[in-house]
Amino acid sequence: MSNWTGVTRAYERSFATLCAGTIEPILIDTAGDRVLDVGCGTGELAARAGRAARTVTAVDADPDMATTARKRVRDVVVAALPVLPFVSHSFDTVVANFVVNHVPDPSAAVIELARLVGRHGRVAMTIWPAGGAGWAPVVGEVLTTAGAVPLPNQRLAPELDFERTPEGLAELAATAGLQPRIVKELEWEWVIAADDLWAGIAGGVATPGQTYLTQTKQVRTAIADGFTRRAAALADGNGLLRFANRAAYVLADA
Repeated sequence: MSNWTGVTRAYERSFATLCAGTIEPILIDTAGDRVLDVGCGTGELAARAGRAARTVTAVDADPDMATTARKRVRDVVVAALPVLPFVSHSFDTVVANFVVNHVPDPSAAVIELARLVGRHGRVAMTIWPAGGAGWAPVVGEVLTTAGAVPLPNQRLAPELDFERTPEGLAELAATAGLQPRIVKELEWEWVIAADDLWAGIAGGVATPGQTYLTQTKQVRTAIADGFTRRAAALADGNGLLRFANRAAYVLADA
């Protein structure tokens, strides 16, 4: 389970733009005026829904993320799955974009999402499948080459974990009483400046960033140097990096 405390600025500059790659299909596939964006992060999905004249409530577990989201969305609540402070069946659409893969009890989290969606409403969820993050092998190679010490195993206990595939996510939805309508992978290209990706790592975002921050000064220097060399080799003529990504996606009916 990832720790997002204190990384909002670094996340906004880096991996927030990656996670935005699934927003358009989610908004196209969902309908209804009342939208709940769970794990809203910096508020990009909620803001886009609002610009489409939908009534949006956003929620995030991290107070700093919520503060940032309020620059884009009026109604932002600080709360964490699996217990959210909303009346049952009070939303037409409930969205959890790259959230279920970060919570300590995925099944309980999806049951809560199902509680909040109204009759004939929809729940849209994405997670990272194994190998879905196209940037990860590059960063992983840099960390390994620099001699970084991995973090302790962060996998959930077997009784809490689930298969990180569209089918595994759909099974969680079905167990929560939802009816999966779309079960597939989404694909998109993430284009990012090397400096922005490094800002996410150096700022401690997710597992790569947390790994970087726990290293000795000598190893951190080796990681930074290795990243600079690797990014220079991969960047296009404009200094941009391009990574193909895949997300497991489930749209389910209440």
